[in-house]
Amino acid sequence: MNRFEFISGSIELLDFVQPLWEKLNKHHESKSTYFKDKFKNLKFDVRKGKFVNDSNLKVKVDLIKDLETNAYIGYCISSVNKELIGEIESLFIEEEYRKYGLGDKLMNRAIEWLDNAQAKTKIIGVAEGNENVLDFYKKYGFYKRRIILEQRSE
Repeated sequence: MNRFEFISGSIELLDFVQPLWEKLNKHHESKSTYFKDKFKNLKFDVRKGKFVNDSNLKVKVDLIKDLETNAYIGYCISSVNKELIGEIESLFIEEEYRKYGLGDKLMNRAIEWLDNAQAKTKIIGVAEGNENVLDFYKKYGFYKRRIILEQRSE
């Protein structure tokens, strides 16, 4: 029997993502040099609102459940807007599960969905401090195109 179950859907799955998203946000907060306060103050309901409130945004959510523990251990949220810009919005796997190739499966599922949704451009935003993921994304053809700087509010 396969240990992991992939559950696909849309915004109806977002509430299951919340505990994992909060762990990712804490990770970003701990790694950030300049924007810890932004991550500290970022709330899931605000992030969720982006997906729920934009009727022009197509959203895919993939969840991974460990069938041995009955716990959700990873997710990926992807979107395509009306300009057909596809984005892998958020991806997270619990650290102890990163050795199973689950991130690869989530990426391939997301890219396939973006292709099927006819995304003309595919993007991923990487938080400052989390640059160690860049090599992972290169395996799927994602490279730095520009670097956006943001002025810190003191």
